[in-house]
Amino acid sequence: MELQYKWLDVFRAGRLGFSPRKIGVAVKGIFFGALIYSILSYAALMVSGWGYKEIWQQYRLIPSPFVQGNLTWIGIIIYVIACLVALFFYLVTLTAISKITFEQLKGDEFYEGSEAWAFAKKNWKGAFGSPIFLALIIIVLLVVGFVMGLVFKIPHVGPVFIGLFSFPLIAGALFIVYLTIVAGVVLLVAPAVVSSTDSDTFDTVFEAFSIINDQTWRFILWEVLLLITTILCAFVFAYLAKMACSLTNLVVKQWGGENWPVMWRNAKWYLYMPNFFPLVLGRWFPSLIFPQGAFLSEGVAKSTLLGSFLLGVSFYLIAFIILGYVLSIQGSGQTLIYTILVKIKDNKNLLEEKEELFGEEFEEEGQEKKEEKKEKKVRKKKGKRKK
Repeated sequence: MELQYKWLDVFRAGRLGFSPRKIGVAVKGIFFGALIYSILSYAALMVSGWGYKEIWQQYRLIPSPFVQGNLTWIGIIIYVIACLVALFFYLVTLTAISKITFEQLKGDEFYEGSEAWAFAKKNWKGAFGSPIFLALIIIVLLVVGFVMGLVFKIPHVGPVFIGLFSFPLIAGALFIVYLTIVAGVVLLVAPAVVSSTDSDTFDTVFEAFSIINDQTWRFILWEVLLLITTILCAFVFAYLAKMACSLTNLVVKQWGGENWPVMWRNAKWYLYMPNFFPLVLGRWFPSLIFPQGAFLSEGVAKSTLLGSFLLGVSFYLIAFIILGYVLSIQGSGQTLIYTILVKIKDNKNLLEEKEELFGEEFEEEGQEKKEEKKEKKVRKKKGKRKK
């Protein structure tokens, strides 16, 4: 695929993201991330006094205890770990998607998802470590600020000391704001940087600084274009999925009798997602995101109850596929943006870079270099003898 290296290339993200291979990679990452997140979230709620039945009735499969969980300090620690695990899977999944996209841009249309996963697992430190590294620096600087606040309480000396060092304190606060912006940039571009250059943590952070400093407005405007593209494409895809679900309901209920409406209603009850989205989005997602009433069990056959659960799981799968398409667009779009920005700011075409040699190819190149050195030594010796 030939790029124009202009802002128009950003709109290709929707088409590049619409790939069963990339969506499959995204769904796999979402599934395992959601699974571990759910287990840890259940644990956070249970150590905070919740019963597992109460958690199930309130949140179903994917809890969001931070919203209304009333967590204890142990629960908060466990939930923070759960969020870090979710972030890890998010960044590693995006790295795998970006790697497929990067190889596709270089002309390899058959780069497999398993290869992308192997690459992402091998280079996870660059994608996940870079935002964590910046977060730790920000936390250390904030701790220094809190210590300075304690110094202010020292009688007589404290106010004078703070007044004397007020300018460095304000400068430090400004630096924290700057680092926070860079951390946001890292969260967006780290997977693309790692997949394109095999960079480590520090190289990835350096690239984020370079992008935000050298190509500030291009980066901001192109990210807005990518966001608009993602929303429009995801809306169309989700709407079509909703129509498919509605068609399924319409066809099956003609022959399903009285049990089918109960099964359909209960299946929608299973799919609960946190109220992170505006209510209007509930009309367009295939499962109608929000729960549709209490679970009905009295007078319902056990087979219908089991069918409700399995249908509810399929609703989750559909939601994961939609979210997978969103991740696929983001991974593809960030790879496009980073590749183009590197071409503009560094005059370097990443798509023409020589591929790294591994295994036998690397050994063969090493042997060739050794033979060349031997030949040079022989030539030098012959030259000395002639003299």
